[in-house]
Amino acid sequence: MTKTAAVTFTNRVANFNVCNPCRVNNPSRHIERIKNEIVRYRPQVIALEEICVGETNRIIRDLKKKGYRYYVAHGSVQKKTWACLGHGSAYGNAILSAAPLTGRVNKRYTVGGTENRGYVSALTTVAGRKVRVFATHLAQAGQRDARSKQIAELRSAVRTYPNAIVLGDFNADPAYLEMAPMWQQFRDADPKCGRKRNRPPFCQPTADASPYRKKFDYIFLRKSGFFSAPSVGVHPNYSDHDLIHADLRVR
Repeated sequence: MTKTAAVTFTNRVANFNVCNPCRVNNPSRHIERIKNEIVRYRPQVIALEEICVGETNRIIRDLKKKGYRYYVAHGSVQKKTWACLGHGSAYGNAILSAAPLTGRVNKRYTVGGTENRGYVSALTTVAGRKVRVFATHLAQAGQRDARSKQIAELRSAVRTYPNAIVLGDFNADPAYLEMAPMWQQFRDADPKCGRKRNRPPFCQPTADASPYRKKFDYIFLRKSGFFSAPSVGVHPNYSDHDLIHADLRVR
């Protein structure tokens, strides 16, 4: 029997690379840990990277039993049976939203690097405003040229949405050259992070990377958009990426 609807923070957005390799030894426990992180922070919208469609559907069903109603926009961009064992083979990104999602778009980048990568986007409601949310995962380490081309495609897709929110694992430090175009039109929800602010004690790292932990995970807001972020958080967990969140306010 479904419990009374649980309450999310209607202005909270989050991003979480769930570390697909972490599922290998215990796939059921992996799903449980992702679900626990969502319940712990109760975001209105959360983007997930390295997630399988079957896993996402299971998470949504389990959350519903706890009283949390989430809608999903799947962003699978490749087939990985071995990475989704027991949960099909569709693998990539996802957007979960406590408000209905419409106008779903799932796009694979034309240049993927060593793996196919892409973005998923959809219209939803955050802080009482209709907004298009994008979730992406860019090429991994050592593939700057691929990331540059992916960022160009992403910016082209976002261009017509003046209040878009972009969430994702960019696999790039704020100071990396390929990130420069993002900083032209966007700001990090964390005001301490930016192109010239990429290290502690100001900008907090979010991912395990060589030779030191780096900020790879972002909540991007339009510079000219109507959102500000009076509260942000970086949350270590089982994954090699921290879950990040921002509580938004309409300016």
